[in-house]
Amino acid sequence: MLNRTTVQGAVNAGKGVLRLEPCWVPRSFMIPGRRLKLHPDDLYAFGAHRGGINERWFSSTTKASNGPATTPDEGLSYV
Repeated sequence: MLNRTTVQGAVNAGKGVLRLEPCWVPRSFMIPGRRLKLHPDDLYAFGAHRGGINERWFSSTTKASNGPATTPDEGLSYV
């Protein structure tokens, strides 16, 4: 769990910029078009049954709704 000290430390480390890890979101109903510049081995990182990674979410507080195989924190960004 984050606390104020942890967040302030992250902001200070980024010299005022809060750097978040991107969240890669697969979509089973879309074909990845490689516009995200991912390595070809990473396009289906969650498995072919989950679909290709088509979206990169930043600063997301919304969970992705990708059916029953969706992971608990899929779509969420972390510091």
